[in-house]
Amino acid sequence: MSGEDTFSRGPTAHIDMRWIVAGGDVIGQVVNLPRPLPTALFSLPPPPTRLVGRVADLEALLGELAPAPEDGTRTDLPQGENASSGVVVSALAGMGGVGKTALALAAGAIAHHKGWFCAELFVDLRGYTPGAEPLSAHAALDVLLRQMGVDPEDIPVGETERSSFYRSALAALERADDQGRPVLVVADNANTAAQVKPLLPGPGGHKLVATSRGGLHSLAGARHVDLDVLDLDGALALLAAELTSHTPEDPRAEDETGLGRLIELCGRLPLALEIAAAYLKRNPRLTPDRMADRLEKAASRVDKLADPDRGVGKERALRAVFDTSLEHLDRGEAEVFLLVASTPGPTLSTASAAVLTDLPFEEVEEVLEELAAAHLLTQPAPGRWGVHDLLADYARHHPDPPAERDQALGRLLDGYTAVVRAADQHLQALPGRSTSDLFPDRETASGWLDVERATLVAAALAAPGLGHTGAAMVLPLCLGFYLGSGRHFEDLEQVSRSAQRVAHAVSDAYNEAGVWTNLGVVLRRTRRFDEAIDAYIHACDLYHQVGEARGEAQAWNNLGLVLVDLRRFDEAIRAHFRACEVFEQAGDAHGEAGAWNNLGAVLREVRRFDEAIGAHFRAHEVFQRVGDAHGEAQAWNNLGSVLIDLRRFDEAVGVLSRACEVFRQVGDAHSEAQAWNNLGTVLRQLDRFDEAIDALSRAREVFHHVGDAHSEARAWTNLGTVLVDVSRFDEAIQAHTRAREVFHQVGDVHSEAVAWNNLGVALADLGRFDEAIDAHTRACDLYQRTGDTHGEAGAWRNLGAALTPGGGRRAEAVEAMRRSVDLYETSGDEHRMLRVQEWLARIQQEPDADGST
Repeated sequence: MSGEDTFSRGPTAHIDMRWIVAGGDVIGQVVNLPRPLPTALFSLPPPPTRLVGRVADLEALLGELAPAPEDGTRTDLPQGENASSGVVVSALAGMGGVGKTALALAAGAIAHHKGWFCAELFVDLRGYTPGAEPLSAHAALDVLLRQMGVDPEDIPVGETERSSFYRSALAALERADDQGRPVLVVADNANTAAQVKPLLPGPGGHKLVATSRGGLHSLAGARHVDLDVLDLDGALALLAAELTSHTPEDPRAEDETGLGRLIELCGRLPLALEIAAAYLKRNPRLTPDRMADRLEKAASRVDKLADPDRGVGKERALRAVFDTSLEHLDRGEAEVFLLVASTPGPTLSTASAAVLTDLPFEEVEEVLEELAAAHLLTQPAPGRWGVHDLLADYARHHPDPPAERDQALGRLLDGYTAVVRAADQHLQALPGRSTSDLFPDRETASGWLDVERATLVAAALAAPGLGHTGAAMVLPLCLGFYLGSGRHFEDLEQVSRSAQRVAHAVSDAYNEAGVWTNLGVVLRRTRRFDEAIDAYIHACDLYHQVGEARGEAQAWNNLGLVLVDLRRFDEAIRAHFRACEVFEQAGDAHGEAGAWNNLGAVLREVRRFDEAIGAHFRAHEVFQRVGDAHGEAQAWNNLGSVLIDLRRFDEAVGVLSRACEVFRQVGDAHSEAQAWNNLGTVLRQLDRFDEAIDALSRAREVFHHVGDAHSEARAWTNLGTVLVDVSRFDEAIQAHTRAREVFHQVGDVHSEAVAWNNLGVALADLGRFDEAIDAHTRACDLYQRTGDTHGEAGAWRNLGAALTPGGGRRAEAVEAMRRSVDLYETSGDEHRMLRVQEWLARIQQEPDADGST
């Protein structure tokens, strides 16, 4: 190695490395390792061609193997123990193909190069070698003693005597070494601790490194290292190195997108990645994307991932590697593994595993723990169990699956559906209504859904393929409220579309209608309004066909909301009135209250304020009577908006403050943010600017946190308006510009008009009149396109104000003000009309630039 010896500062020195290359080993700088001496005392097999993504693991292992300081003490050992007399055992564990042997041999190669040991012995215990019987400890001792040069005739027959003889031989090697160096023993591929215990060296600082899929946790005093799959960077480095070692200028090594797909399909498992790389190296024209396509389309990825070189043996075929893990389980453990690994979703709870296997909770928990110890399962959290993607593929396509696997998976889906239905009851229950006793309260039900969401979504999507029609429809329907209120729109759309296809295929109009309703929620919230309208019309028609009045009314109610978003107010009013009527006919007072609340909101949009107030009070009265605090808060929030329009600001502050508090109490952060947004608007009208800025900033932060960019932009708009009031013009311009960009991106023309109008005001206050005129002109055009007469009136008024300074464009200013007066009169806003008329009169009385009036 050129330069300073990287290990001369001790075993904890930083190792600047990404890979090891035998014969040209790279650890930061090039290391040319000498060939192993032709003696059995140095019997380690060659290290892997390269080792990537294992820097931390290699550093830790080398730290265990490195010689102790001259005083023989090490601070990381228990008190009273020292490296000169103690035995260091490092147990490397992990699933098949994760690279345990590669790590051990890489560390051994470095140790050999550093001259840390007088001998380096190796024995393959064949614990998981396909087609081979495991090597007993008795036989392993024979191998090691022969490597140390012991005459076979002198090797004792009994295992105990042989083990003692082995330890004596190690001590003899140490004494014979002129530096008194210890011996390194690598016991690879152990199946049980019984294979390894007799191989433990005696005192003298000897080191034993054992690898196993099972962990060897019963080895007292061993340092256990569990190897996980590679991270993305490590996996990319492995594939790139494989390609460039074969063809130095291989352009595929730079295809991070294609390699990234391939990496995920290989589960970041080193052996799988090496096999995939072998296919790429064999065919220079095979792209990573094409290889990834083959894996995606394969009936089983595990079967596809077998080395194309048939002469390398079963050790390079994933199915054979995984088979050996399964062979070491008893029948009951193997069946539990094959069932658990076949379930949909990233994790499974112990309780769900008990349902799946039909075993008592305590019994299945112990089996799951055994499977995790064997690195066939993972335990990412207490009481939850996961499985690597390739092991899941292996289980799903196993040639000898458990006889009752289909019944077990059906039992699991039934269990999920029952518990989700119970949780949904708690989430939607009004005070005093009976709920399932599976959960003690709403919070517990919601918490369970949060933990299980990814698994439940996967189960709902898997149900059609498993032939479980009931779960395929009912599970998504029961998840609908939770996913929608939690704004998990991608999940909700996926499960709803899956359920709709199933319901339509089996002609289940009732469930199909419910699914269309849930789809409408997603489509509206993601601003795909035309699709949302189609979804709600489907729901209305199907509910009407089956005579389900309550469902039909809800679909009409939701349809009205979409029509409001599109500013088709007359149609929206008819839809909400229809919902009110059908809810009343069905005797659903609570549903009727929701429809009245929504009707009030659209009546406000068309400036029928008295009717809007009546609708909101009617809704509030019913919500209060049935004990729906959340509904009450929604009514207060909408009423507050009407009161702002009527300039009844003090009353608006009162109802909006109540809405904020109730939304906070029930844990609806998104609705609370909407109430804060409205409250900030009215506080501005009362010149309580600091409070307004605080309220609007709070709303903006929540909208950003929940990922609602559109509502966040509305909060930016309102915040920018207040910032203008306190002369923080640069911040105001930034706020309005940010809002305008978002509204333009999502295609909200009306809100974009509002943002342009407000931006123009801020620019005018900074004296940037040409930019302000352009902004207000754009706002006038956009308002006109949306048919918002009242908004257009405000934009013309602001345009007139921007044209006034200097007097050079007074005629244009007068014309703009006149148009504003006419539009305010048309919209029925007498207050603003009179104010603009006064302004117009002042402009007309001002002299022109030449002194005339």
